[in-house]
Amino acid sequence: MSGRLAGKVCVITGATGIAEASALLFAREGASLFMISNRGADCKALGDAFGTGVDYAWAEADLTTEAGGSGRPLGDGPLHATSLSAFDRAVALNLTTAFLTAREALKIMLAQEPSGGSIVFVSSVAATDPVLGLFDTQGYSAAKGGINALTLNGACQYAPHGVRFNAIAPALTVTPTSARAASDPDTLAAVKTRMGLSGGGPLAAADHAHAAVFLCADESRHVTGQILKVDAGWAVN
Repeated sequence: MSGRLAGKVCVITGATGIAEASALLFAREGASLFMISNRGADCKALGDAFGTGVDYAWAEADLTTEAGGSGRPLGDGPLHATSLSAFDRAVALNLTTAFLTAREALKIMLAQEPSGGSIVFVSSVAATDPVLGLFDTQGYSAAKGGINALTLNGACQYAPHGVRFNAIAPALTVTPTSARAASDPDTLAAVKTRMGLSGGGPLAAADHAHAAVFLCADESRHVTGQILKVDAGWAVN
């Protein structure tokens, strides 16, 4: 199969939202895919959506020992009102998963030096560009800030081995975990003001998938240590 990712093996954690959109686009660009989610049914449904001619496999696993998620249902919220257990769970869902999967991927990439590889995390503008009264989930924001640190330090330490570390930082995006925010009047009012490039509405998961393809493709072979804000102008408004 031809495409920008032909000949590359790509591991995607998760099978819904941005992960789902990325897997579908990666498949169209010729990648061989391995998908990991704590819900095997989501992986199976995604595999069925590929159609024929796509080389893929998947596994059901808990990557905290689901890759990314909102900690709000667990009690994550304002700093003064967040329990330790809620904070810990938000970090486990969003930072520990990134650390563990990157660690194992890195072992494989180092073993195949000098061909190296590309590790792409999903961060958030919640870590870098907060707004008073919105997205006030301290565990989630801190975890995404930790991902930014993993990105920068990984890029520094592993560039000599040909391994690149980058992150995509989305603004509000329509995914299963963003349903509450995407229906909140105050959040939507802020989006209308701050996200001019999207027409004042939330982004689609596919917007981030295109950025992920670029960061995994050969045309970005000299790009590392970048936090790419796919935010429709959020950070500058």
